[in-house]
Amino acid sequence: MKLQVRDNLCTGCGVCAENCPRQAISIRSGKAFISQITCNRCGVCLSVCPRRAILQVNPVSQAELAITVGSLKQKTDSLVERIEKLKQRGISVKRSG
Repeated sequence: MKLQVRDNLCTGCGVCAENCPRQAISIRSGKAFISQITCNRCGVCLSVCPRRAILQVNPVSQAELAITVGSLKQKTDSLVERIEKLKQRGISVKRSG
């Protein structure tokens, strides 16, 4: 897990830096910056940021991503095949959303 600042939401108010027990957050160029080396991922900054500009990111490996994408492709192909079979039988397919 890693904590990351969303620059488009951060106003550089410094509340996160003031409350960080490890002093892992500083304000640089008007935005919060989290030192990944110093941060212990306690999550205090997540709860005190008034703009919810800090988020928790769970990085995935390239292998995990490839497996997920492959699985989604199989499911998509299966759905398309089922829709085509329904169309061939003259059954109308409604789109949701």
